[in-house]
Amino acid sequence: MGWEEKRKYQRAYIKFPVEYRSQNFWQYIDATDISAGGLFLVTNNVEPPGTKIEVMFELGEEKKFVHAEGVVAWNRKEPAQDSEGKINPAGMGIMFTKLTPMSAQDFIDQLVKTINIKEEKKNG
Repeated sequence: MGWEEKRKYQRAYIKFPVEYRSQNFWQYIDATDISAGGLFLVTNNVEPPGTKIEVMFELGEEKKFVHAEGVVAWNRKEPAQDSEGKINPAGMGIMFTKLTPMSAQDFIDQLVKTINIKEEKKNG
């Protein structure tokens, strides 16, 4: 079973800046996808799975501020080529454990759905 089948939330592939903090790092990096359950951070400074982290970012046209606590679910220590030949960057998959404000999960979920509907219309 692949990651897509295990995911509880729909994901959108968008790039946006994130402030990332852990015990070992404090950096400004890019996220390249998001769902109401987590995101992917592009970085060469990967943490081991299970590491507690926090991220802060703004999303949407309204630039809604989100503060999230989470854990590293998985990492990719160096860029890797997938089965279709696409190069995936080094980074970490983050699973959210707490989102602030409380409405952030619903906001992210709705934003993801809106982005995906626009992409389907553009491509189909």
